Amino acid sequence: MSEKEIQLKVFPIFAVGGFMLIMIGFIVGAFVVGPTANSYFGENTKQTRDSAVEGSSLVDDLVTISSIPRWLEPLIFLGVASFMFGIGLEFSTIPALLHRRGKTMKAAFPKITGGSK
Repeated sequence: MSEKEIQLKVFPIFAVGGFMLIMIGFIVGAFVVGPTANSYFGENTKQTRDSAVEGSSLVDDLVTISSIPRWLEPLIFLGVASFMFGIGLEFSTIPALLHRRGKTMKAAFPKITGGSK
């Protein structure tokens, strides 16, 4: 098995894996951070938020809103990097495939045309 064949078999893992990481980040942002931020900022006045005591649900919401993006952004960045790496692996196989097809066509062309060229 040549190096190019390995790249052709491995690129879907990186491309699909990266896409899944991006989608996980989107889903967590949309279904966890979004509603939490809406309940924290939308349903409470600034005075209520500022006067929240330790251990209250408002403080828990603030901790969730501030802590999730700290690991979510690197996860999304890793997903984009993995997706781009998979695309790069796929595109790196194109020259070898074209070279192999060119050799095949060069060998088959005299038989196709009936000539000796």
